[in-house]
Amino acid sequence: MSSNSRKPHILRPEKTLAIPRHVIFFDVESDLIEKPDGRTDHVLKLGWACYFRWGGGNRSDKETWFYFTTLDEFWDFVLSHCQTKNRLWVIAHKLPYDFTVVQGFRILTRHKFTVKFFYSKGLTTLIKVKGHKKSIIFVDSLNWVREPLAVIGERLGVPKLFIDFKTCSIPELKTYCKRDVLILLLMFKELASFLRSRSISRLCYTIGSTAMAAYLFGHYHHKIYIHNNQEALDLERDSYKGGRTECFYLGTRDDGPFFVVDVNSLYAFVMRGHLYPVKYEKYFPNMTIQALENALPFYTVIAQVCIDTDEPAYAIRKERTTFPVGQFWTTLTTPELEFALKRNHIKAVGKAVIYTSADIFKSYVDRFYRLRRDLLKEGKNLYDWFAKTLLNSLYGKFGQKGEIWQKIGVCPGEPSRVEICYDVDTKQRRKIRYLLGEVFEMTGSDETRHSFPAISSHVTAYARLYLYKLIRACGEKNYYYCDTDSLFVNRAGLENLADFMHDSRLGGLKIERESETMTIYGLKDYELIGKKVIKGISRHAEMLSQTSYRQEQWPTLQGLLSRAAVDQYYTTQVTKDLNRLYTKALVNKDGWTTPFVLCDDKQAIPALTGHVPELPFVDPSLL
Repeated sequence: MSSNSRKPHILRPEKTLAIPRHVIFFDVESDLIEKPDGRTDHVLKLGWACYFRWGGGNRSDKETWFYFTTLDEFWDFVLSHCQTKNRLWVIAHKLPYDFTVVQGFRILTRHKFTVKFFYSKGLTTLIKVKGHKKSIIFVDSLNWVREPLAVIGERLGVPKLFIDFKTCSIPELKTYCKRDVLILLLMFKELASFLRSRSISRLCYTIGSTAMAAYLFGHYHHKIYIHNNQEALDLERDSYKGGRTECFYLGTRDDGPFFVVDVNSLYAFVMRGHLYPVKYEKYFPNMTIQALENALPFYTVIAQVCIDTDEPAYAIRKERTTFPVGQFWTTLTTPELEFALKRNHIKAVGKAVIYTSADIFKSYVDRFYRLRRDLLKEGKNLYDWFAKTLLNSLYGKFGQKGEIWQKIGVCPGEPSRVEICYDVDTKQRRKIRYLLGEVFEMTGSDETRHSFPAISSHVTAYARLYLYKLIRACGEKNYYYCDTDSLFVNRAGLENLADFMHDSRLGGLKIERESETMTIYGLKDYELIGKKVIKGISRHAEMLSQTSYRQEQWPTLQGLLSRAAVDQYYTTQVTKDLNRLYTKALVNKDGWTTPFVLCDDKQAIPALTGHVPELPFVDPSLL
């Protein structure tokens, strides 16, 4: 048995409802300077910051507002509130932009801060730095609330202001900027109040970690054992596939009406209704079909199996996740294995892992789903959004992986950046990161301390199978598209789904949209009356042709680091050409798609022989 580097342990309950006490919120506005090469530099013009300190005991809350027009003014304000032994949080909406405009890396290096933790990927950004007895944590508000600031303001009843940036005066721009900071401040207060007043959890750096804290604080009733068996973890990772997104029809249809139906809290629904792994028991290098059948009544299982199927029910993941028919090997979880055994689709079993299981999510789901309904009745839309996000964010924390960065030296005076190096001796690529005068090398990625991918993979498997159940219930050629928890159907399909329809029941279906016409170009690329979705294309993009758009590109913090340009934010105009070639199934001349048929000689069924392996705690006579 091989093991990874983490130590096996039992998850511990949370015991605190702590909220950050010292917080600065800030926002900047920029002068736009067009360059000959076509890029536009964003240079600090003005900004607002607000220092907020929670009260306590006899002390009231404290707010200090500060207007600035220079980098030194901003950083003097920040550092003046960075007191010894007090952790200061600094929060902005879309932090990579504001942090770069105020030249965070350069100024922090000048003040002898070093990086304690750095993560910036997708919409999540977290930068922890430390100086002499001082600590600052830069957090993106999108880590918690992934909505535009205008939507947040609307939910708060404090609407975001709108101005013409080309003609507005400085006083107007100041007012506009200050309103954005006010929305951030109020959002934070509301989130903290929501968590504290209902004894939900402490506030963590992301909504996912906050969801985990909430689970461990009030809903952790069965011990969960975090293991380090690498063979088992590899199978767990192989079984962990995302939601089902597929086109069953491509093209335009005007024979509507068509309906978009959504599942009410799909992931919460499947989390509540099933048992999930809580303790690794045993890894099998190979297993027989009979042993698998005998294990499933007693254990949750992940197994590598050879499938021979005429139903597109099982996911395989290579370049993309597809649902083929025919014969192929894939790694499945308990619900998929049970589904396949009932239909005699499993022809051989390879590696397998078994786990003891428990009902670990019912309390958590019941609390937050009831809370959502109550909050909606009270008209507290922002709190409802918090509860909804906590419901949907928990399962993914069990599947989290992390990059491993090792400090390899110091580099005084070197600009912060990322380099990809090629080692001619080892013939391998190395990723080197320079941050605040120190050098780090990425040595790989591994499980995070509390990850248990088998839990996450079971949740997503139950969700895919529930969606497949709905697809089958629609009836052939009555459904056109699916995306994780939604289906596009015609009226016949809607009528066939009548037993599932319910506006508020967990797992029930509700109609989100109706349209007389519909055009499906590909995944997350479609048009309905009143709605147009094209993944990767901004709503402000200029349409050049049916498949070409010009839009402004806003670089990520990782992108700026890779270009060694973290002291100057800039945007560029790019042209995006859409590749609408569908690669997840065969597309027929009439627009309908057909699943791929797999029959690869290299995937032939092996001859697995030998005794039936013994399962722990099971009477051998059952095998």
